Amino acid sequence: MNEKYFEKPEVQTGLARPEDIDTILKLQQENLAENVGEQEKNQQGFVSVSTTKEQLEDIAQNEGITVAKVNEKVIGYLMPMTVEHAGGIPLLEPFIEKFKSLKIDSIPLTNLRHCVLGQVCIAKEHRGTGVLEKLYNDLKTRLAEEYDIGISEIGTNNPRSLHAHLDKIGLKIAEQYSADGRDWYIVYLDFRDSKKP
Repeated sequence: MNEKYFEKPEVQTGLARPEDIDTILKLQQENLAENVGEQEKNQQGFVSVSTTKEQLEDIAQNEGITVAKVNEKVIGYLMPMTVEHAGGIPLLEPFIEKFKSLKIDSIPLTNLRHCVLGQVCIAKEHRGTGVLEKLYNDLKTRLAEEYDIGISEIGTNNPRSLHAHLDKIGLKIAEQYSADGRDWYIVYLDFRDSKKP
């Protein structure tokens, strides 16, 4: 009997290529809050921000989108953005505005080199298999020299995503705020920890 039949396909991580953008966009659209039922939102989580193909291409070319692949097919992505890129997405405007007053370990965020951890999404059949950790490990390796902090926001109505990011990845809550009738946690990943001996 062929034992390879029972082996799980290996997950590879790296930077998205131009031909990956359509798959990233499809994965994003399938998991947008408005395209997911309430039960699935509670059990599986969801993504809040919709980006255009042009925005994804721009981000991939500039900051780079970290992707996880199985057999060359994108099964997950993690999208960092500059503050300027994030500022061009209407849903993120109140979040970006908070940066002016936000402090991390008593240090004003404006005094730290920071990027926005724009969105992470993993195909349903690959969730809970370590893909999230692989995406973040790849991202940390790539961005730790360039930034001190990666910052994101997670809706209070998305507990699965919040717990995965706090418990599995080690993000920390900076503060909680409300904007446009929605409540958010501002969370951050400390890249400075990656540089400690």
